[in-house]
Amino acid sequence: MRLLDEVTPAIDSAAAVGELLPRSGIVVSGITKTYKGGKVKALNNLSLEIRPGEALGLVGPNGAGKTTLLSCLMGFLLIDSGSILIDGEAPDALATRRVLGYLPERLTFDRWMTGRDYMQYHHELAGMPEATRKLDCEALLEKVELHPSTWSVAVKKYSRGMLQRLGFAQALVGKPRYLLLDEPASGMDPHGVMIVRQLLKTLKEDGLTILLNSHQLDQIEKVCDRVIFIKAGTVSRVEDLNEKIEQEEHLLIRWLSSATELRSEDFGRVAQKECLAITEINSDFARVSTAGSAATVKLIKALVTANFPISEVRPEDTRLERLFIKSSQEEPTA
Repeated sequence: MRLLDEVTPAIDSAAAVGELLPRSGIVVSGITKTYKGGKVKALNNLSLEIRPGEALGLVGPNGAGKTTLLSCLMGFLLIDSGSILIDGEAPDALATRRVLGYLPERLTFDRWMTGRDYMQYHHELAGMPEATRKLDCEALLEKVELHPSTWSVAVKKYSRGMLQRLGFAQALVGKPRYLLLDEPASGMDPHGVMIVRQLLKTLKEDGLTILLNSHQLDQIEKVCDRVIFIKAGTVSRVEDLNEKIEQEEHLLIRWLSSATELRSEDFGRVAQKECLAITEINSDFARVSTAGSAATVKLIKALVTANFPISEVRPEDTRLERLFIKSSQEEPTA
C-alpha cells in the first residue's frame, strides 16, 4: 500500500500521466547536438513530432542538420540534451530497432556479396523466419524493380542506381512501421526516381510512417503530408501540404504558333485583368503571375473565351519551391 500511496499523487497530475504513458509516433523534444567539444552546434533545441501513418518531409540547405537528425533518430549519435521517443521508447532500444527501416545517404555494402545474399543476410539478422526467407527477399527486390538478372551478381558490380534500389529493399526487411530515408533517389535515373516516388506512395497507403529527407522538392510535395523546414539546426517553418492555400502563382502559357493573327497586345488586353504581372510575351508564349489558383482559372477561361488556342499552362515553380525560398530568407526560431 505504501508504494501505491507514493505513486498515486503523480498519476493524478496530467503532466505526469503524459510522461508515464508511451506516445505513439516519433516525438523529438528540444534536442541539441554539438561537435568539436560543443564548438559546432549541428542541432539547436530542435523539436518536432511525426504522427503515425503520415509522411513528413525534411527540407533545408546543406549543413542545416537534417542528416544529423536522422542519425540521432536511429541512435547512431548521442544527443547533448533533450529527448527522442519512438513509440515511447529510446532510439537505441531493441523494441525501437524492430520497427525502424533506414536508408542512409552514404551507402555501405559488403561488396563481395550478391544482391540476393545481402538481402537474405539482413533478413536473418532481423529475426525473420527462414521458411519464407527466399520468397520475402525476392518480393522486396521485385518491389524496387531490381532486375532478377542482377540478384546473383556481386554488389561491387552494381551501378549507383542499383545500389540505391538494393538499399531501399533492405530498409523494408522486417516489415518496419517507420521508414527513415535520406536522399532515397540519389544517383537514380528518371525511371528510378519515378519508381521511388510510387513506392513511397504505396508504402504510405499501407500505413507506414515515413520521414523523407530529400533535395528533390517535387518528390516531397507529391508524397508528404507535412514539411519541416530546418535551418541552422532548428525548425524554421512547418507547412501542411494538405491545407489548401491561395498564393501567388508563376505560369508559362503557350498557344499554337500557327495563330499568327494573335499579337502580344491581344494577350495583354485579355490577360491583364486577372494577372498580377505579365513578365514576358512572345509570339506563342507568355510568362505571367496570378494571385492564386482561383485567379489562374479565371485567366484561362478569359483566354479561351477570347479564342486564344491555348496549348499549355504550367507552373514555373511549385508551392514548396516558393516556401523554400521564403524559409531560407527568414531567421530560424529558437
